[in-house]
Amino acid sequence: MNQKDNPVGLGHFLEHRHWLQAIELLEHQLDRKKSNRHFSTLEMSYYERLRESFDRLKTKKYFNSKVANSLFYGLSKEFAIVPYTIPKSNLGLRHYKFMTCPMRVLYYAVGVYLLELSKGYLKENHTTQDRIRACYGGNVQFNEHGNLIKKPKPIREPIYYRPHYDNFCVKVTEETEKDTERKVVIRLDIQNFFDGLSIPKLLDLLEISVDESVKARLHYDETTYGQIVSFFEFVACGTSGIPQSDNNIISDFIGYLYLAFGDLFLDDELCENRDSIEHHTIVRYVDDIYVSITFKEKESDMRAKFNPLATRIADCLHQKLGLRLNPKTKIFRLKEKNDRDALKNSLKAVSRDDDAYDQSTAPPAEKIKNIFKQLEKLKRFPIAPYFQEHFESRRAQEQFNEKQFQEVLKGVYDKKVENRLANPKYKSQLREIFLGSGGFDFELVNAYPMPIIVLISKSSDVDEQFRQFLRRKKRLTSRDIILTLRYLCQNGFTTNGLLNSLKQDPAMKQIVEIFKRKVLSPKPIGYYELTKAQTLRVAKPHIIEQIRLRVLCEQKAEYTVALNHLHNEFHVICHFLDGNAPALKSYKHPKVEEFLRTQNVPSETKAQVLKLFDRRNKSLVPHADPVASLVNKDDYEGYRCHVGKCLKHLLSKCHDA
Repeated sequence: MNQKDNPVGLGHFLEHRHWLQAIELLEHQLDRKKSNRHFSTLEMSYYERLRESFDRLKTKKYFNSKVANSLFYGLSKEFAIVPYTIPKSNLGLRHYKFMTCPMRVLYYAVGVYLLELSKGYLKENHTTQDRIRACYGGNVQFNEHGNLIKKPKPIREPIYYRPHYDNFCVKVTEETEKDTERKVVIRLDIQNFFDGLSIPKLLDLLEISVDESVKARLHYDETTYGQIVSFFEFVACGTSGIPQSDNNIISDFIGYLYLAFGDLFLDDELCENRDSIEHHTIVRYVDDIYVSITFKEKESDMRAKFNPLATRIADCLHQKLGLRLNPKTKIFRLKEKNDRDALKNSLKAVSRDDDAYDQSTAPPAEKIKNIFKQLEKLKRFPIAPYFQEHFESRRAQEQFNEKQFQEVLKGVYDKKVENRLANPKYKSQLREIFLGSGGFDFELVNAYPMPIIVLISKSSDVDEQFRQFLRRKKRLTSRDIILTLRYLCQNGFTTNGLLNSLKQDPAMKQIVEIFKRKVLSPKPIGYYELTKAQTLRVAKPHIIEQIRLRVLCEQKAEYTVALNHLHNEFHVICHFLDGNAPALKSYKHPKVEEFLRTQNVPSETKAQVLKLFDRRNKSLVPHADPVASLVNKDDYEGYRCHVGKCLKHLLSKCHDA
């Protein structure tokens, strides 16, 4: 019997223990939020508001009734995903996805399953390779009792990215310190990595790589494959790849896992060239890859060997993993001092505003002096330095060093510095910098928002002026939205007026409404307008399967196919509710009409729902004019609306406990 005949949910492979491990991972991130501003983000702040409800989230009843059976596909409010954009350097944009708390836990649970499935293979074939040194922004591991290992080796921090990134930088730097006469380093920059990552390819690679005993124990089979592909299609909201979002350590892990196979493919490719290559090392942080190659020949021969090798590397990533390199890919010939310096500069701290990590050992008074000095330099820029071209052209004139600026401002994360900034003398100096002669263009806060916002908060006058600056914005750009969110994250979301101002953006309106409602399970939970009890009453395997297929088609705007699944969904529900129904195969249109009549469904609703049967049949029958059989969005949503009204009437006697 195939899956179509016997529908199953995620519970085919996902166990309650995976669900609990996912919650523990999220809770650990929330615990770190208390002492590390890296975790003071929009989603972490939202999850923290719901933490008192986590005990209900942990129960088997919750897991079985909404997750294991895959009902979550139909719970559009409880398991919501809202796409939005955040700015990158210059005018680039990055696609992000905001997830409700149950949705984030579900995403983490599937990731934990993939972690368990792959860990044996990685340990035996990847992490022990001395030519491969790869990591991601964490080191998530669980012990035999299913509890998160809080201090895994070699780095004693499982979820904060910075120690892992620093270790990566050290390993790349080591490559510049020996055999430089014959060494070339390639920095591989992958185009749209997270959006282009193929889950089916990843699952195919796991299928041929993981031990049969492990696959059997974890129920990794054809059904699991299909369920995971479907789940990631759902999370992608009709696009592709895997989601990026605040503190999403599971996406980092999946990206790391995908390219672990890439590391091995590249290693094989380079090993095939041992006639010209003496040694190679692959150093990687998620998708930031450096390939170090030491050639046997001298410079004159090295160049002739290198160009075709670089092409084979690009071909390998594309053919095996479907990944393309973009123009930012760079080649460093370490014989040249300029190239060695450029390589080291390419390792400057990732441009992350949430990098709350101060490495300086300078005394607090000196740190404060340097911070104020850097702010004064920043004031002289007539345009925000995140516009890279302008920033680069003015650097020499203004003697403004971006890396130095960021490192100095991280001094605000030193507790001794933060305490001293409460001194009236320093408050007065801050007020003079931001509000004194010459003023301060608050657009410049975008140069490095989080530490500057911390400084702004130290003076109530400056803080009020900055709030007014944010309130005055009428047509919000993505940069305005993120700047406002970063401010709200730092002040604990106590400024409701600013939070509401974000609603002028359609995506942020949805997010703000989710953020403010402070509940795990909204009423209704998102299956039409039905209550929880009404929804659970019809949560049967064949019905849920049609819901899943319908929702996936809706996301991809395939409304003709979605209409077919909407019809099937409604048909099976009527059959389930009709106590006098024959076998489903014999439960035709007239039987449905008779059932609706006996249930006193309002005439207009009944008529519109019955039209669904005729419309569905027209869309499936070959037609002289194929376009006429297509269903557009407005027509589809009209039918779905009437189905919802009809179901609400049919289930009106079913109330929540």
